Amino acid sequence: MRARPFCAALSVCLLATLPVLAAPAPAKAGEKAPPGAKPKAAESKGEKPATKDAKAGAEAKPSALEAAAKSEAAQRFDRGLQLFDEGDNAGALAEFKRTYEVMPNPVVLYNMGLVYAAMGRPVDAVDALTTVINAPSLSPAQHERAQKTLGEQQARIGRLSITTTPDAARVEVDNVEVARTPLTAPIRVSEGSHIIGVVADGFAYSRKEVVVAGNADATLHFDLVSNEGKRQANLTVSTHIHGADVFVDNEKLGQTPLASSLSIAPGHHTVELRRPGYVTAKQELDLTPGATAEMALDPGVDAQALGSEGATLSIETKGHASTLFVDGALQGAYTAPVRLPRGPHHVRLEVAGFQPFESDLTLDSAKTNQLNPALVPTPETLAAHDSNIRAHHTWGMIGMIGGAAIAGGGVAFLAVNSSSKSKAQKDYNAAVVAHDSAKNTPTQGPMIHPCAISMGDSPADCDAYLADKQNKLDNAKALDAVGYIGIGAGAALLITGVVIYFTGESPNEYKSGASGSETGFGRRLSWAPGPGQVGTGLRLAF
Repeated sequence: MRARPFCAALSVCLLATLPVLAAPAPAKAGEKAPPGAKPKAAESKGEKPATKDAKAGAEAKPSALEAAAKSEAAQRFDRGLQLFDEGDNAGALAEFKRTYEVMPNPVVLYNMGLVYAAMGRPVDAVDALTTVINAPSLSPAQHERAQKTLGEQQARIGRLSITTTPDAARVEVDNVEVARTPLTAPIRVSEGSHIIGVVADGFAYSRKEVVVAGNADATLHFDLVSNEGKRQANLTVSTHIHGADVFVDNEKLGQTPLASSLSIAPGHHTVELRRPGYVTAKQELDLTPGATAEMALDPGVDAQALGSEGATLSIETKGHASTLFVDGALQGAYTAPVRLPRGPHHVRLEVAGFQPFESDLTLDSAKTNQLNPALVPTPETLAAHDSNIRAHHTWGMIGMIGGAAIAGGGVAFLAVNSSSKSKAQKDYNAAVVAHDSAKNTPTQGPMIHPCAISMGDSPADCDAYLADKQNKLDNAKALDAVGYIGIGAGAALLITGVVIYFTGESPNEYKSGASGSETGFGRRLSWAPGPGQVGTGLRLAF
């Protein structure tokens, strides 16, 4: 599990490291500095590596094969970061190994060493870090971190000397063959308990459990017994539970998942899987000489033991309806933190509209273990998301443009009507003056104005003329309402368009950020595994 506060360092390292992966040799002109290194003067001014290469003229255009290798290396490095961030150390290591195969680079090997350290594999961590400890492409901060981690991991390695009678025996450590006797040098193993197996042709398989302290020596001797011509049998034990001890006839032979099948003497045997927090699973079988057998054992959770042997797992689902599987077993709908046996587990989370999320994690009984899954949307969810964005943008723009046009039309109408209203007001004022001053004043000659009354004319014509001007003025004023209605309606439509445009789903909701986040979900576990602060150092390095 990882400590979330260090997520920003991932993006910094990703940006700094991928250009390094673009060339087989480190420290070429034009490459960005490795993680933690200070930028060069040209880089501090924002000049891109490609620009510097072009100016220097030192790099020829890469071939299609080189370009493909660089692209694969960059993609796998990015994938390795993502898997590490999700808590999948094994997956991250596989991607980094392939990156190193495609494009060898000390920075990648340095990160591999830190991954090994986080996985509790000090021998591999020391081998990787020793190779790059003096690499000039590492920054001073990385040299310091590599030196510190190297010292910590060396202190966790013990030395195991093994002798056998007779010689020429194959030596296995935790069911993985590592050497043959006589040994040329002690076998380096991580501190702790190990199952040592020895077998030679014509002799029965022999095992011993040994506890080796860090930076200490241990010795084992095996007197092999003839199998009297009887061939060993092989037993494969499978289970969904990781970290369970495998016992055969009360003798511990390994821990799940087993790296290989178990070599067992023919006969009747009792096989057990034991792990704290689980009910021991037991099965008996008979093996004939040379037989190969398979056995599946899946211990059930011991509910009564969870009080002392359990740990709490809390998952951030952001309100999504989620179905939880632990070690392949359906737990049901996830609605609240669950209590599980402490130790390693494989978690699978299924959420409608997203691809299943899976992660390997180790639960600590001393704290609440928080999992923030990185949910990757399905193509259908992405299509619906994109459709929602397009619809909101389209209708939002229509509303904003249409509203602005209608409001603008209302303003233009008021401007035009203002001229008509002014003329109507002027005519009305003139009619009032004429009505008041001239309707009782006789005129000579033919009538030239309704209010220029002459002999025989009716005063009603003057009144009608005044009423007409009053009516035209009223009509002009009434037309202002049309303009104001247009402005109001346009403004309302414009505001509605703005709301529609900005209240749709976020365009960045399912896009990866610099830290590799696929959604608004973080994908970090809230505490770091590994010895000491190795997990923290790993995040800083990436």
